[in-house]
Amino acid sequence: MNLAVRIIIVAAVSYLFGNINFAVIISRFRHGDIRKSGSGNPGTMNVVRTYGKVVGALCLILDAFKAAVPAFFGWWLVAGTPYAVDDKLGLYVAGLATVVGHIWPVFMKFKGGKGIACIIGVSLVSEQIVTLIAFAVGLIFIIFVKIGAMGSFIMIFVPNIYEAAVLGGSDPAVSALIFAIVALALFAHRSNIVRLFTGTENRTVLFKKKNKNTGSAEK
Repeated sequence: MNLAVRIIIVAAVSYLFGNINFAVIISRFRHGDIRKSGSGNPGTMNVVRTYGKVVGALCLILDAFKAAVPAFFGWWLVAGTPYAVDDKLGLYVAGLATVVGHIWPVFMKFKGGKGIACIIGVSLVSEQIVTLIAFAVGLIFIIFVKIGAMGSFIMIFVPNIYEAAVLGGSDPAVSALIFAIVALALFAHRSNIVRLFTGTENRTVLFKKKNKNTGSAEK
C-alpha cells in the first residue's frame, strides 16, 4: 500500500471518528439535547454548564480519546511503526481530519463542537508531558480567571507550539498540519474571540462559593 493510499484511509477514517459527538450522546442519555441548552454548542464547556463538572469531565475524556485513537493508529499506519519520532505525518493527518469531523460532522448537518478536547487528545499522543502540564495550567486559569476560552487556548497552544519548535522546520508538512489544527480551533472560537475583545465573554464558574448563612451555592 503506497503512502498516498495510507494517508487517504487515515484521513477518511479519522473524519468519521470525529463525527462521533459525545456531548450529544451524553445529553441523549440525560433525556435532553445539548444543542438546545446553554450556548447550544455540542462541546465540553456547554456540557459542564448544563450537566455539571463530572459529566463535563466525562465528555472531555471521551472526546479526547476519540481523537487519540485515530491519531495513534494513523501514526502507526503511515510511519510503519508506532512512536516513530521522526515521522509524525500520519498522526497529524489523523488529528486534523478528526478535528474537521468534530467541527463539521456530516451526520449532524456540519454543525459540531469546537474541537478543543479532540486537539488535547491528539497532543497527548504526541507530547504527553507537555500536554498534561498545559492542561493543568489551562484548568487553573479557568478556575481562577473564569474565562473558559482562554484556558482552552492555553491547553492546545502550548503543546502544539512546543511540537512545532521541536520539529524546527525539519518537516514542513507536519508543521503545516499543526498550524492548520490550531487555526481551525481559532476559527471555531471566532465568536468567543470577539467577545473576549469586547469584554462580553461568558464566565466559566467551575466551583461556586457557598453562602455561609444558607449553605447554598451562590449564583
